[in-house]
Amino acid sequence: MLRSLPIASGLLLAAGLALSLAACAPRTAPKPEPAAAPVPQRTAPAPRPGLVDQNRPVPVAVLAPLSSNDPGATAIGNALANAARMAAVDLADPTMELRFYYTAGDPATARLAAAKAVGDGAALILGPLFSASTDAVRGADSDARINVVSFSTDSQAAGGPVFVSGFLPEGEARRIVGFAASQGYDRLAVFYPRNDYGNAARRGAEAAAPSSGARVVVATGYPRIFQGIQDTAGLFAETALAAGVTALLLPDLGQGLRSAAAFVDYNGLSPAGMKYLGLGQWNAAETLQEPALHGGWFPAPDPARFEQFASLYAARHGVRPPFIAVLGYDAVQVAGQLLAEARRSGSRTPFGRAELIRFEGFQGALGPLRFEHSGTSIRALAILQAGPEGFEVLDPAPYRLDIGS
Repeated sequence: MLRSLPIASGLLLAAGLALSLAACAPRTAPKPEPAAAPVPQRTAPAPRPGLVDQNRPVPVAVLAPLSSNDPGATAIGNALANAARMAAVDLADPTMELRFYYTAGDPATARLAAAKAVGDGAALILGPLFSASTDAVRGADSDARINVVSFSTDSQAAGGPVFVSGFLPEGEARRIVGFAASQGYDRLAVFYPRNDYGNAARRGAEAAAPSSGARVVVATGYPRIFQGIQDTAGLFAETALAAGVTALLLPDLGQGLRSAAAFVDYNGLSPAGMKYLGLGQWNAAETLQEPALHGGWFPAPDPARFEQFASLYAARHGVRPPFIAVLGYDAVQVAGQLLAEARRSGSRTPFGRAELIRFEGFQGALGPLRFEHSGTSIRALAILQAGPEGFEVLDPAPYRLDIGS
């Protein structure tokens, strides 16, 4: 998961996670009876990694921070695990066997946990959460025959056997830039935090602009501290006004977002004269506390579908889930849908690369998702508008993902 730098007065710090688990007891072969002459034994070859026998349980490993010194990380880990179990119940697939591997904070332990999962016979690994641990897990299977569906939102963690299933800033930028351009807002300025998330958002906007008929004419990063935003906003606003921009992308959240919006507004980039745009991190109550953001647009999953998921989760677990819990649910749904397809086709490699990047994608808790050849994912997103009373849907999320979605 991408990390944000702290901003004045206590923005949340991103927590690091690692992986831990117990050792497995070795198995020993029975000794031959003393009186019997030695008989040559034919040793059955070990099953090739990635192959499954659907007449037997199919192990699917889930790597999540179920145990950590950070209470917030532990809460997220348990939410992911609860949602994964919820998906397994909904699938009602007797052949799938979820196995949970506790994580606790460090990429080296993450690699050990993934190696343990592979040694235990896992046919697919779901998780871990953060990009550093995902990078560590990449080499756990030396033959790279076991694919990994990570919960990360870092596109740079994708590739090889790793597929990232989180909501990626590049995909969100593509959706909002395309929608804004379709409404006539095609000259774009980007004012972004100098961190992994902000850099990814800028890259996404620049990549999406040509195909949508838009153009990024100004892009300026700021240090994500109060003074850094204040010092950078003036020159940025002057440059953007001179370039005749019609829309302003602010890919930040919380107090960082509110400060960026307030300072660019103060320096002449008024929302009365252009459209403010954001990414999925806008989908929080704190966004509504900044008047300059009212009327702004941003991409997010269908809120009605999330409410349905949250209600079902709360009914089973007695508490409302954090948004990130949907990643645990969706990953198990992907595994279940692939197992069902393998039964229909007779395939013994339900979790192969070709299967994961199938064009029709998968159905998740919040709508369709699809993995790309690069290992990144795309998801169906609605366009929401921020207002003093809350968020409203301007453009619904599509029911399917077409080419270029």
